[in-house]
Amino acid sequence: MTRLFRLTLPALLAILTFGIAAPASAQDDILVMDMNRLWEETALGQDIRRQLQEMGSAYDAQVIATRDGLQSEAEDLNRQREEFIITDEVFEQRRAALEQQMGRFQGDVERVRQIMQYAGGAAQEAFSTAIQPDVASVVSSHNASVMFDKAIVFASTPEVEVTSELIVLIDRRITSLEVQLLPPQLQQQVDNAAE
Repeated sequence: MTRLFRLTLPALLAILTFGIAAPASAQDDILVMDMNRLWEETALGQDIRRQLQEMGSAYDAQVIATRDGLQSEAEDLNRQREEFIITDEVFEQRRAALEQQMGRFQGDVERVRQIMQYAGGAAQEAFSTAIQPDVASVVSSHNASVMFDKAIVFASTPEVEVTSELIVLIDRRITSLEVQLLPPQLQQQVDNAAE
């Protein structure tokens, strides 16, 4: 233990002696931004989230309408059977057809979930690309070497936090952006289905 202490004491003294100025210059080279705040507080982030929400609401309305239609059809089929309007054979045929429709509906719901996941990723990517000039400008103006997202930084001092500065710059330069939320081939299918 004493031998280990003797080896580390000179190293510790060297770090303290030569490293006193190092943290300040290293600190000047690193900036921290909060991407979640940028996404929430910039006009651009709000505009892109609005586009996502509109898309999600349209899909939700389609899903609800289809679900309600299938539920109504099932209730009507059961009513016809209970009132002896249809035979058991006709009931079974219609029930089988309705189950197929419900299976397709469940597949459609899964596709909508995947579409919304893709759209969310596309929106985040578009946002990140759009703010890149402002991030580069802040890095350059602070003579920094690197900027990290606060989500991956364990701890930092307030001096290296530049989120508020970025919000101002982004809002001055860009407040809205039409985002391609779906890949072109899928967007074409959606447009065709809507016609």
